[in-house]
Amino acid sequence: MSDNKCTLCKKCIGICHKTVGRAAISYVEDDKGNASVVFSPETCIACGSCCYICDSGAVIMIDEGDTRTISAPSGDMVFKMSQCKACGDYWIPQKQLEYMAKEANLPLEAFDLCPDCRD
Repeated sequence: MSDNKCTLCKKCIGICHKTVGRAAISYVEDDKGNASVVFSPETCIACGSCCYICDSGAVIMIDEGDTRTISAPSGDMVFKMSQCKACGDYWIPQKQLEYMAKEANLPLEAFDLCPDCRD
């Protein structure tokens, strides 16, 4: 898990909700007014947008082989990566691929190739 460097700026929430179209990150406060940003592994598609927009380094993304780990203040989330049918590189999280196919109303096979292997 990353150190809790979160400044509660809520940029990750905005990009997840408004740009990506998911609601995988929430701002929560307990009864005492203590606030935190909480990530939902069930809803997250591991696109990494939250990592790119986080200025404080509180959200980190690491790709290793067939696995993407997103380390956030609320815990680590591990995702399976999809492999390019041509070159064999792991290039996109399976959950992101499924989300894109559904949103574009395309079969999963439409995303069999990584950007480098497309003509």
